[in-house]
Amino acid sequence: MNSSSPSSPAAGPDTDSASLQGERLKQSAKKPSSFYMKQMRAGLAAAGYVKHEAWVLPENRSLLKQMEKQLRQPILAGSFMSENFMSAGTNWNIDRLFSALQALDEVTSEDITLSLVQGSESSIKLEMNDFGGLPIYIAVVGEQIIVDTVLVDVESINDVAKFNDAVLRSREMFPLSSIGIESMPNGQVVYNMFGALSSDSSLTNIVTEVKTLVDNVQRASEAFERFFN
Repeated sequence: MNSSSPSSPAAGPDTDSASLQGERLKQSAKKPSSFYMKQMRAGLAAAGYVKHEAWVLPENRSLLKQMEKQLRQPILAGSFMSENFMSAGTNWNIDRLFSALQALDEVTSEDITLSLVQGSESSIKLEMNDFGGLPIYIAVVGEQIIVDTVLVDVESINDVAKFNDAVLRSREMFPLSSIGIESMPNGQVVYNMFGALSSDSSLTNIVTEVKTLVDNVQRASEAFERFFN
């Protein structure tokens, strides 16, 4: 990974995984995160849904998402209940984490499509089907778990200097997530959005990190839309 210049956002975490970078490259070269967000918004609008902003405590984000899914039904049935997830207890490795994620309701109901990306450093790919198939990647790197996605490639930015300035001023807009610059194996440069947490985190916290990243990608796609070609 190449380091960014002082005037650019800080570089993202180095996963030391050529296979992970290559897999992300396939997605980023043609479909940046803004594409998936536009697809999702267009689909919801076509289905007759309306956007409504809500302000909640950070720890209640996942509960709000569950409520949102229920409120998309013509008749609300049942009560709102938050899910309880297991705690890790010990450090996760990629295989244990993949098995634990397979048991999530969102995966069994196919709201999320889960796959294991094999390579010198395996990773987990989550396709967020409620968000146009937005790909999120999870890697276990030493004592950290990295959750990230490609936000946009540099070539899709109409004014890189102004975009970098806007990103540097946006740190309070995206809780738990950061934006960095990463160079792919073929030299393509992309902006990625990522979060990091300890490898002994509970599954609840890992799922929260994923959902928060998805929320922040939506916010970033809207906040920076004027910079995208």
